[in-house]
Amino acid sequence: MALKLQRRSIWSFVLLLSLAGSADLCSAQTLETETALLLPRGEWKVGAAYEYQTSSEGTEAAGPLLVEYGLADRLELVLEPILYTAIQPREGLHATGVGDLEATLVWRLHDASGRSPALALAGEVKVPTARDELIGTRKTDYALYAIATRRLGRFDAHANVSYTFVGKPEGVEVKNLFGYAVAGTYHLTDRWDVFAEFTGNTSALGGSESPDSPTPGTGGVENPVSPELAGEEQVGTLGAGYYLRPGLLLFGSVSYDNQSATLLRLGYTWKFR
Repeated sequence: MALKLQRRSIWSFVLLLSLAGSADLCSAQTLETETALLLPRGEWKVGAAYEYQTSSEGTEAAGPLLVEYGLADRLELVLEPILYTAIQPREGLHATGVGDLEATLVWRLHDASGRSPALALAGEVKVPTARDELIGTRKTDYALYAIATRRLGRFDAHANVSYTFVGKPEGVEVKNLFGYAVAGTYHLTDRWDVFAEFTGNTSALGGSESPDSPTPGTGGVENPVSPELAGEEQVGTLGAGYYLRPGLLLFGSVSYDNQSATLLRLGYTWKFR
């Protein structure tokens, strides 16, 4: 009976969060790069962040949330909702509201051993909870990830490749996305971490994109029907984190992309049972 109640509580919590929504390219994690270092069974990780991005086209702000749960020692559920997004271009329409919910299931298929890294696979669904097409496409996306993680003393290295099946809005020519990411975290002391990553993806835009129409606030290429569809992107990030106590991390980072947009992120994560 207790197990049934626990499962019911977990899925009730998942359903509640799925109503909140999320936004693309936002995270309450220190890294966008996926990791094969999963939570142990029964452990939780929650977090929140504030993001502010500026470019020559305008500004964006977002408040991403994070909930992770260790379903088993090799299996983890990750939910990333965003309750608030504000897109404010210098010209054109503004948008405020929730974004799209991302739900990811990660399975570690191989533990690290000798010179071999830990390996994992992940499947992600983007649920189109955003109502404004400046924030989301209102179509469901599906993504598959291959993940490798290697721990060397105080240094953790991660690498990802991904493929996203992009939901196709009516009247828009859309391509599926190939993505890649590399990241590293160095544990300077028991209190301090520093981290860096580089991520990228191919363009989701088909032959109908207009190179002269950048997406407001992002520096990307705007599709006239669905502005949220991104062009080709590369993003570099540097950051640091401080543990107030074991399991509770405060962090900050700065990112810069190939369209000269700068993003600042401040947040926290908390692990507990």
